[in-house]
Formats: sequence, structure tokens, C-alpha cells
Amino acid sequence: MKKIMDTQQIKQSIIEELGLAGLPEEKQVEVLTAMTESVLKRITVKTLESLSDEDRVEFEKLRETDDPDKIAEFLRTKISDYDAMVEGVVREFKEEIKGTIN
Repeated sequence: MKKIMDTQQIKQSIIEELGLAGLPEEKQVEVLTAMTESVLKRITVKTLESLSDEDRVEFEKLRETDDPDKIAEFLRTKISDYDAMVEGVVREFKEEIKGTIN
């Protein structure tokens, strides 16, 4: 089973695709923190839009447990092709940023 992109993978993907490796490390951290927060918010919104009201309640309870494996398992059972959805959100975000940079 393919693992959902974690925060570190999202950051590395952003560094590589947006050419941020040349920035000083302090600036990289600042830019990546803001971008990662934005991506995670988008993933959460898309996730919540994809769940029924009942599933949203269950999802919120699972988030309180802070168990990423249980959360991922739940989302994979409730949202068709969840991993692809997450990757799509990340891809769309990077394309938006690339468009802004160019």
C-alpha cells in the first residue's frame, strides 16, 4: 500500500520543483513552512469536502488521537483514491506557485 505524502516529502518536493535549493537555509525554512501550511490546509479542506457529515465527525475524533496511521487508514476507506487526491492537491499548489514565480 502506497504511503500518503508526509510533511517532509511535501517540503522536499517543493524545494526540488520550485528551485529553492539555492536559497539560504533560513529562508528555505521560512518559505517552506508557509507553503507546507498552505498545502496541508488545502488537503484538509478537500478531505472534509469529500466526507459525509457522519464521516467528518468520526474524522475529527480520529484527529484528536494524533495517530497518523489510523487517520490514513480511515481516509483511504472513506475517500476513493485518497492518495491520488493528496498528490493532486500538492501538484496543483506547486503549479500555482510556479505560475506566480514565472
